[in-house]
Amino acid sequence: MSDRDQKRAWRPTRSPQLEELKLFCTAAELGSVGRAARRLHITQPGASKRLHALEDLVGTPLFERSARGVTLTAAGERLYAHARRVAADVEELQDVIADIHGQRQAVRLAISHTAAEYLMPRALVLMHHRTTAPVEVLSANSRIVKRMLREGLSDVGVAACMIDELSGELESIPLLEDEIVVAVPLGHPWARRRAISTQELLSTPIVQRDPAAHTRQVVEEALERQGLPAVQAALEVGSTQAAKEEAHELCLPTLLSRLAFSVADRLEIVPVEGLSLKRCFCVLHPPGVLPAAALSLIEAFKESAEALEGGAHPD
Repeated sequence: MSDRDQKRAWRPTRSPQLEELKLFCTAAELGSVGRAARRLHITQPGASKRLHALEDLVGTPLFERSARGVTLTAAGERLYAHARRVAADVEELQDVIADIHGQRQAVRLAISHTAAEYLMPRALVLMHHRTTAPVEVLSANSRIVKRMLREGLSDVGVAACMIDELSGELESIPLLEDEIVVAVPLGHPWARRRAISTQELLSTPIVQRDPAAHTRQVVEEALERQGLPAVQAALEVGSTQAAKEEAHELCLPTLLSRLAFSVADRLEIVPVEGLSLKRCFCVLHPPGVLPAAALSLIEAFKESAEALEGGAHPD
């Protein structure tokens, strides 16, 4: 009997269970059976038992196990390519069924304040052209957004990231580049200056964001890389809008996202020689197969960012 005939003659004793395939995919993506078990809310012994049952069904090991975690074998790679598609198709089917019954599960979105103001309105409109799935929104600073995702408290996040930042346990999709800029009221001595020196920036009191703000983190890390001290804080405020208002009130410079800057603010951007304050906004999500509604939301944010970069006014 040829190898092809043997393959046709052999049949598995049962079909793989969806729970086994979802666990298998999650363990492969996280590189750990324990972390996969926690993600899917099952015990680690129960997870190990399911994976061994799947390996018995296939007839060969699917993982190479070590103290550092698990990696796919050649057979595991082959199975994963198909299992992930099956899991994604079932997730989409569940969304359709939930739609039919009007009980679709909400997508939990954690988003930074700046992204919420300039990216989210258009993204939500675009998403709801495709699906009726509700979106639960929590707006917080970028550090809290990342923490919520790592703790499983959010499905999708949009946050500011350093250009070279690694998200660790999170998948990261760049949306658009941003820059922290020095802005001054039109009556300030720096207004209409071509540029200021780093020393001028450091010797002048600045209206600063609160220490937890990503804006503050970008500036402090850029100065630290050059061995320079932090800027002087005239006062600290909790939002970009408050920073603009206090800058006018005190006629002092402030630091804000270029994305949040407009002519209506009556502020002028002043470049700082030799200081790069670039960052980017990213969509973040935990590794693994995402529900169709979450994927729709991610695509909507990509389109919103493209429109903003193209000069479209945010809706």
